Amino acid sequence: MLRKKRGNLRPSQSSLVLHLAPVLTLRQITFPYAFLTKAGISGKSAQKMLNGEAVQINFRQLTALCQSLDCTPNDLFARRDLQPADGHQLNKLQDLQAPLVDPKDFYKGKSLEELRAMGEL
Repeated sequence: MLRKKRGNLRPSQSSLVLHLAPVLTLRQITFPYAFLTKAGISGKSAQKMLNGEAVQINFRQLTALCQSLDCTPNDLFARRDLQPADGHQLNKLQDLQAPLVDPKDFYKGKSLEELRAMGEL
């Protein structure tokens, strides 16, 4: 049986990208490489994921990420150079071109009660 070559997609060509930084930051993971390898991701794959060079992810890796980070697949992906039609489900993914909210600005002006309700205290 002949094996079909997977292709030569480069990270810069992909419109859907693995974007771990926000989830890792939210979970206060200070050593992401060690965390990913402990979760069962190979060293080479972990390095590619953290450097933004991953162009594919298998279901075992996706499951390991979701379980160890306590998140859904939608939390792990973002879109780049992709403008889906209004109402399309892909619009729920973070747009990498959109500016991120600075955490200082997010917390600014919120009361202690609001922070407790959000689980931040």
